[in-house]
Amino acid sequence: MSRAASSVVWATPLSLGYELTPATMAAQLVRTELELFPAVVDVLPSTTPGTVIVVHEGPARPAAWLAELREAGIV
Repeated sequence: MSRAASSVVWATPLSLGYELTPATMAAQLVRTELELFPAVVDVLPSTTPGTVIVVHEGPARPAAWLAELREAGIV
């Protein structure tokens, strides 16, 4: 997921609806699925249970992200 150095990125919390432990496991699973979205730069663990941080360019698309995760059986 390489991006230009001058790109503006945003960090959006995404609630998964349940807690995966460890938090890094949740981030890894979600990252793998959200690679389908070109604007998603990374997915990071969060200190809030059941939540990951989606780092992205452009507008947040939480409904689309969650739909993809539902289709993959993650949420």
